[in-house]
Amino acid sequence: MKVLVTGGTGFLGKNVARRLAAAGHSLRLLARAGSKLEGLPTDAEIVRGDVADAESLRLAAAGCDAIVHMAAMVKMWTTDRSQFDRVNVDGLRNVLDAADAARARVVYTSSFMALGPAGPAPGDESLVHPGSPRNDYERTKAAADVVARAAAAAGRDIVILYPGVVYGPGDLTDGNIVVKMVSDHLTGRFPGIVGPGDRLWCYSFVEDVVEGHLAALERGRSGERYILGGENVSMDGLFETLHAVSGRKPPPLHIPYPAASALGYACVAWAELTGHPPLLTHEVVGVFREHWAYTSAKAERELGYRTRPLREGLQRTVAWLKERA
Repeated sequence: MKVLVTGGTGFLGKNVARRLAAAGHSLRLLARAGSKLEGLPTDAEIVRGDVADAESLRLAAAGCDAIVHMAAMVKMWTTDRSQFDRVNVDGLRNVLDAADAARARVVYTSSFMALGPAGPAPGDESLVHPGSPRNDYERTKAAADVVARAAAAAGRDIVILYPGVVYGPGDLTDGNIVVKMVSDHLTGRFPGIVGPGDRLWCYSFVEDVVEGHLAALERGRSGERYILGGENVSMDGLFETLHAVSGRKPPPLHIPYPAASALGYACVAWAELTGHPPLLTHEVVGVFREHWAYTSAKAERELGYRTRPLREGLQRTVAWLKERA
């Protein structure tokens, strides 16, 4: 297949691009000027453009059989909050229009946050975001999910994917938050766990999610939605597992939600004065208050999706961090 990939220069995107190329697909990658192209398949065609620029996207999609749309604004703060809407919502609309013009299939990478909090009993694809999002990323991914579901209901050839908290070897971008946290902890720079550490999160090893994308492209049912999750583990459980594989003891400090929120407000105020990204925001603290636990049973049945235990994934991740140190 001739496949246009958006977001192919990100943490997950580069891994997906390499796997699609290895599977024999011909790749065209949409990349903004200045994007880092290291680690991408050498035979991929690079076209300059932006998902927020409908014309550049339409031209890039011409002649393609499918669009794997992974581009997203993944940040906890920015000086221009409207960027979240332009990239995460309008970008999807532009992808759907470009796919219509090219008569191409769309594989859309959404997010577990588009479904809303779930747990401690794991949620599935029947979830609909309840509203009251905690931050602009969650707000716009939920809004984009409405657009994607409407496209599926209208009979468009779209497969919607909901990865969990993706982690593993790869670029330390804003989309690789768990590995940045692990790296900080191993080097003694992680201050402590926000809240009591009992909230369940769904941890998805990057290679598993990559295989899920390939399966969705090649045999995902049109109009269907699939959670690409992993093991549901508490924050305390994450650091206990990390202790088992690395020898580094869990953080001794648990920061109460009110104290963390106050710190987050202060960090945002300072960021708005200086323009420098904050270390924490009160909105991120809101995310730590929730359970984000999900089941991948449907993807396992229909796509052959497989997940590895968190312990194995962390072993691979810690080994990779030590190699690059």
